[in-house]
Amino acid sequence: MAMKIIFSDHALLKISQRRLLKKRIILTAENPDLVKLSYNSREERYKHFGKNWLKVVVINQPETLIVITAHWVAKIK
Repeated sequence: MAMKIIFSDHALLKISQRRLLKKRIILTAENPDLVKLSYNSREERYKHFGKNWLKVVVINQPETLIVITAHWVAKIK
């Protein structure tokens, strides 16, 4: 069963401002190339598209992913 994905108000604002495609964010959240743990039980999920990486920050809850923000990065730290 696929996880439910919820977008925070902040994520929706940033997705709009940055002209990101929701389908790419969902693809990155569900099937990342790389996952890094972050603070407050957040995860940074990365997927490679062309020359850049899409970084999607999520909170992983049982059966639900909450997308906090998303943006392009050139390199992964």
